[in-house]
Amino acid sequence: MSNKPYSLHTINHEMRDLREQMSFSQSALGKVIGRTQKQISELENGLVDPTPELAIKWFTALGAFEHVDLVHYIFDLHPLSAAPVDPRLNEDLGRSILNLKQQIKHALESIDNIENWLSELRPGRVTDVPMQDFKEIYDLGPGMRSTLYALNREFGIDLKSLSDDWTRKSLSTRVAMPRYEERKLVNI
Repeated sequence: MSNKPYSLHTINHEMRDLREQMSFSQSALGKVIGRTQKQISELENGLVDPTPELAIKWFTALGAFEHVDLVHYIFDLHPLSAAPVDPRLNEDLGRSILNLKQQIKHALESIDNIENWLSELRPGRVTDVPMQDFKEIYDLGPGMRSTLYALNREFGIDLKSLSDDWTRKSLSTRVAMPRYEERKLVNI
């Protein structure tokens, strides 16, 4: 991802640039994602806009998980979607860990600031919410994901299996929310 604004108008170029960078022909990528070479060309040249599903399939096929985050951000698929960290900033796991460590330090300082702010709140007293401190906490999300993406790139860790294992463990220890059908309904 180059240093340009992320937008729907540039995603076609990101798709083409990444395909070329990964040395995939249009035909080869088309076979992987179920599209013809002509459809791939039309997408890359901006004649057709990609759907979020197609863009996610495209970037997943190329192993470009930061770009999947980009799709979530551009298409506003979740209220907490964030612009991804450029993968060049986290080319290896060592860099990613150093970046995440720095972000954690900033987040811990911000948590202290938020605790102080909360302790000073009084009924009827108007105060500004320390949004910069909340931003430092928010920034942990992309930093953490970027570190896991570097783990995948460098060591081939299957992120889907890892996530599924960790989710099952969280469900079994009741840390995560169970799926709706697993919840017990209580009659009142």
